[in-house]
Amino acid sequence: MTYDEQFDQTRLDQLARQYLTKNSIKGKVVFFSDADDNQLDCATWQFEESDYQTLKESGFRLHLMELLNTLLVYRAQHQRPNASQGVVHLRGNQLSVEWLSREQVDTLRQS
Repeated sequence: MTYDEQFDQTRLDQLARQYLTKNSIKGKVVFFSDADDNQLDCATWQFEESDYQTLKESGFRLHLMELLNTLLVYRAQHQRPNASQGVVHLRGNQLSVEWLSREQVDTLRQS
């Protein structure tokens, strides 16, 4: 099975269409896995408290966590670089993911 370069963004776009129409929230989710199976271990949500509650109550938080788990496993299966950590940027109704080194993720988690 070959790696689909659009897999991440296609899934993020689907999630954004489902939950983020007419949204003005901005923030990021820093995430990583330390597990052998590359399942999601930690996600740090960096949003205003009211925005975080809105995302949580809408179901977006749960579904993004499930999607991150899927993306982590998919990248590991295809031996992609930085397959175990990254950051999701939320800007209004748009989502994007950056796959980063562990050092970069650790720095973002501290900020």
